[in-house]
Amino acid sequence: MYKKTVKMLLTGAASLLVFVASIGVSPNSMWILYEPDIPKSLKK
Repeated sequence: MYKKTVKMLLTGAASLLVFVASIGVSPNSMWILYEPDIPKSLKK
């Protein structure tokens, strides 16, 4: 019974960590695609 409880807790913790990691990665990948316009004064 103890091993089953520990296994369930570890599985839940791992699932939570994967979920949090996926939330943290998603916004960063969108910033890679963003390219602001270069001002004319810098294009010289």
